[in-house]
Amino acid sequence: MQKSKNPFPVVSYLGPEYFCDRKEETKTMIEALTAGRSICLYSIRRLGKTGLIQHVLGKLARKRRYIAVYIDIYDTLDEKDFVNRICSAVLAMLEKKNDNYLKSLSRFFGKFRPKISLDPVTGQPSFELDIRTEQEVRLSLDSLVAIISEQKKNVIIALDEFQQINHYQRKTLSATLRKYIQNVQNLHFIFSGSQRQMLVEMFTSPKQALFRTTQMMPLDKINEKEYYEYIRFHFRQGLRNIPDSIIDEILSWTRIHTYYTQYLCHRLYEKTSKSVREEDLENIKNQIIKENEPMFQNYRRLLSPQQWKLLRAIGQERKVQEPTSKSFIQKYELGSHSTVRLSLKYLEEHELIYAEYENDEIKPNYYVYDLLLAKWIEDLRK
Repeated sequence: MQKSKNPFPVVSYLGPEYFCDRKEETKTMIEALTAGRSICLYSIRRLGKTGLIQHVLGKLARKRRYIAVYIDIYDTLDEKDFVNRICSAVLAMLEKKNDNYLKSLSRFFGKFRPKISLDPVTGQPSFELDIRTEQEVRLSLDSLVAIISEQKKNVIIALDEFQQINHYQRKTLSATLRKYIQNVQNLHFIFSGSQRQMLVEMFTSPKQALFRTTQMMPLDKINEKEYYEYIRFHFRQGLRNIPDSIIDEILSWTRIHTYYTQYLCHRLYEKTSKSVREEDLENIKNQIIKENEPMFQNYRRLLSPQQWKLLRAIGQERKVQEPTSKSFIQKYELGSHSTVRLSLKYLEEHELIYAEYENDEIKPNYYVYDLLLAKWIEDLRK
């Protein structure tokens, strides 16, 4: 893994040197996968699921008994997209392990009229099948799994944003995957996603094909003490002195949310060369909010007045446990109880807010999803 000039990666995994904590989560995942259990990993967006998955896959790949494959299916539209994405990723990895492996695939995929080309960006083999029917979806996956079952190694496939399959027109993919989980001894999955309610239902509802097929694993925020030490270590490694009070302010402002903590530290690291000052941090915080302000202002135009008022009210409170309570509605003049319920549903469905249960509470707390939007809303009342 190449050295990074900035030790706070924002959009990609740069290797264990730049990976903060997650020791227990890593241990749990590796223990489950090596014991033959598939995993469902879920959390709110940008909390570090992808980095954790790639960290775990990297550790497994260094062991000679494993072939690890990561696949993001967020932009797939149907089963055909899914099949082509998973075939390309798995077969490209097998090609690395076995010279000229793709040349011997005609016996598995010949009837699906395969087209093999090189991706112009990654240089990896891209595999496309001419799939026309629901039966061909199943048969093509059966062919891929037949190849996997012939391997002497265990194959771990991580399917990120897995809830996307619920948007496919056909609804048979879950049942097909269940068959593989139950019957293929050397194939195990990591299913992950950010639409928590949808994903959890897929694996815990008796009505769903994937019911009880995985070990459920919610992902929480990184331990504050570990994150504190990580920030201090990497600033000092880069010959930048950072006072403890500024690290405290960073973690307070970002609420220890992985993406926002990494992003703020990334910008602050780039901006300073020797010693980090309080005014440096304030300038970066203000600049980040200002850069995103046009998008936030656009929400006011896109949302109905009732939806915007509710979003603003939740943002100004930071967290709200009972947004439909009489006292909350009256405090922010939100209108009728039914209007608030409809607005709450809309904001949650469009991921402008999210609900989270904390400390065994019976009712969830509601938060604005985008922390930067929440900060901008807080500033509106100043």
